[in-house]
Amino acid sequence: MKGTIGTAMALRVWGYCLAIYCLASTSAVACIPATERGIFFEHVPANIDAPVIIEATIYGDGSQVGDVAGNQMIIINARVDRVIKGPIDAKTLKIFVYLGACTRVGVGQGIVLGELRDDPLRGPMLEAIEGANFRSESKEFQEKQEAIWAAVTHDK
Repeated sequence: MKGTIGTAMALRVWGYCLAIYCLASTSAVACIPATERGIFFEHVPANIDAPVIIEATIYGDGSQVGDVAGNQMIIINARVDRVIKGPIDAKTLKIFVYLGACTRVGVGQGIVLGELRDDPLRGPMLEAIEGANFRSESKEFQEKQEAIWAAVTHDK
């Protein structure tokens, strides 16, 4: 009997250790709505200063690429609807954003803040600041995003 209790205790300890190891070594991060951040702001935020502020529309998903350091980013083509601040004189512009654990980027329309970067392969691109809080958007703004998304997905 003593051997049976020892084996059961050893299996229990082994199970706990395996569970702790799996939890500690996973790189998956769950995002809750309060932590998700995007690049589309409903209004120009007063607490963020950026050299470039535009109103833009994105109708495509873009492509995920890595920079020379291996950091992942999304590059998307955007139509420039209005320049609020900065030296933008083009009707279209490539926008990129580095991917964080809770970054949301894609189809939509709104205010985009960032800094111009000159990429030797892609030309001038706007490095967007992610920070738009989805939970603080108005119902009308959310409905507009959903309508753009629905128009794009129905065309495919």
